[in-house]
Amino acid sequence: MPWELGLAEAQQTLVMNNLRNRVVLECDGQLKTGRDVAIACLLGAEEFGFATAPLVASGCIMMRVCHLNTCPVGIATRNLNCVKNSMENPSMWLTSCIS
Repeated sequence: MPWELGLAEAQQTLVMNNLRNRVVLECDGQLKTGRDVAIACLLGAEEFGFATAPLVASGCIMMRVCHLNTCPVGIATRNLNCVKNSMENPSMWLTSCIS
């Protein structure tokens, strides 16, 4: 189900049952542009989750092996060999995140 439909349905149901003031709606998944955030806000979201954009900005190549501890870039791993291969020093990672 697209997040737009789920968010709109959740908002309407909570408002109809006078429960909207008891919860905080978070929208997460496939938020790619500021327009998506604005639409989510208009549909009732109060919090937003971002994952793909920050990962790509930090060098992720989207191999989809995060859960295997074998991230070839070294972002989503605790394996020191992978981390050594990706960034030779921490300042390189920090520079890539800031710029």
